[in-house]
Amino acid sequence: MREICELLDLPLIEPTVGSSIPRIFFSDVANALGVDAKGTMPESARAIIEAAHLPWHEQFSSESAPSGGGGTVTALGLLQIKNAVLTWQGKAPITLPSNIIFESWSPVENWIELRENLTRTERMTVVRPGAAEFRQTILIEYGGQCAITKFTSIQSLDVAHIVPYHGPESDEVQNAILLRSDIHKLFDAGLVRIDYILAKREYICRIHDFIKEDYGDYDGRVLSLPRDSFSHPSKDALIINQGIHSTLWQEI
Repeated sequence: MREICELLDLPLIEPTVGSSIPRIFFSDVANALGVDAKGTMPESARAIIEAAHLPWHEQFSSESAPSGGGGTVTALGLLQIKNAVLTWQGKAPITLPSNIIFESWSPVENWIELRENLTRTERMTVVRPGAAEFRQTILIEYGGQCAITKFTSIQSLDVAHIVPYHGPESDEVQNAILLRSDIHKLFDAGLVRIDYILAKREYICRIHDFIKEDYGDYDGRVLSLPRDSFSHPSKDALIINQGIHSTLWQEI
């Protein structure tokens, strides 16, 4: 929003409480570009984007999000609005991220085989190309805080893969959660589980009885997730993760 306002020399419009985009932002941008934008915020965004002869995708609106979010515009939609402004100014638009997920992420069927065949060092450490870049992406998506504990010390935060890492194709935002390092280890061991509660559309932390004496305060805690619901954990990935550790939880 800030960059778009600066490009059009508009007064800076800040997000409202809850990081929502004010409706006036879209009307101000439309007026600056001479676009007749009416209706909902997604409808206004679409008018702005299509006036610049750029494609509109359903994923630019939160109405198509997996969570069924309200009528606002996603981060990807804001990028395309910025492209509309750049096009209007005779500048080259930026390339939208190539790894944006438009559907719920699921691993390939042979992900276990891929994991077994990964290159390892002599100490059996898996070589992970692009790990630093992916970590930075997840840190940004989660606002630099652990999804369960809300710790923000960057040195204590890890990127936890839901379906275990099996190559670059598993480095997807929907297959990752930012966790404090000890919670990450417990999650990988199956002692911390994450459930999706459909009725509440929430992701809940579950703590195994083995560690409740030390970590019981986090049992039932609702996860803090990215604002963009397209970046929320894949439900398919969570089911696979739970299947890996199903025997452990059957013992309770």
